[in-house]
Amino acid sequence: MISGPELRSVVDDIKRVAEGDYDNTSDEAGSDSTQNTFGGRAYDIDRLHADDARDKVFVAILKALVARHNRPSSPKELATCIMKHEFTMLG
Repeated sequence: MISGPELRSVVDDIKRVAEGDYDNTSDEAGSDSTQNTFGGRAYDIDRLHADDARDKVFVAILKALVARHNRPSSPKELATCIMKHEFTMLG
């Protein structure tokens, strides 16, 4: 089980990605100049379950989706984003 402080750390890290600490451009999709913020979001990252936060690949997928502004993405695009920003090791 993940502890409370570890869960908070994961949630804060995902929020940092959303605040634009990472370059969110993709080689395949071109440049996207919009800013991603948590204002008016339809999801609530603060409610991330501890069991989900423990899975590093799942958290990396969440970070990639946030970095890509939740645009529809192929698995290859998500994997490229995860490796580019070093969210976790894949493979």
